[in-house]
Amino acid sequence: MPRVIPAEALSFVRGALDEAGAVGISVIRVDPTPQGPRVQFEVLPLRRRRGDTRRLPDRGVIAELVSRMVALRWKDSPEPRGIPEHHQMDLAIDHPRVIGDFTETGPGWHWLLSAAASWIEETGVPAGFRSVQVKEKFGTLRWYVCSSEDEDRLQAGRIISAAEWVSGAVCETCGAPGKTRTGGWIRTMCDAHAKRPG
Repeated sequence: MPRVIPAEALSFVRGALDEAGAVGISVIRVDPTPQGPRVQFEVLPLRRRRGDTRRLPDRGVIAELVSRMVALRWKDSPEPRGIPEHHQMDLAIDHPRVIGDFTETGPGWHWLLSAAASWIEETGVPAGFRSVQVKEKFGTLRWYVCSSEDEDRLQAGRIISAAEWVSGAVCETCGAPGKTRTGGWIRTMCDAHAKRPG
């Protein structure tokens, strides 16, 4: 198992939450599974500062989603797998009940969206669930859904929220760890793609 996998997974978590938000999260081990190498995190409770009323991300759900995404990214490969050529079509075909029509995202979020959709399918797609739009806006994922159930109270809503947080740490082009960058368009890119023009 490449040693880069736990470092990469922790990089995604830190990028999603920022350094302060990722305090108390560490990698325990990496387990080989049929789905790929699953990074197991320890997520210690984070105390909210007095008077802070901001909605905080669910750190446990973010860590679990990163673990699932990294497993897909490295499945059966000594290096990160290539992104399918027709990534948008593949997502729609592989996850018709969750993704639905084509996404409006770059190829780099393929493993993130696939991991999130698979997890929603695993936990049970809510009644009347439909993805209205899955797109990039201001460098991060926006995943709009409708459901006959209150998706914010369901696991699907928590998974989608986690995917939106994690997207700010995943290069839209290649899927490597990245960060949101400004200058013209706001994009989330790795260092290599940030240096390339266009």
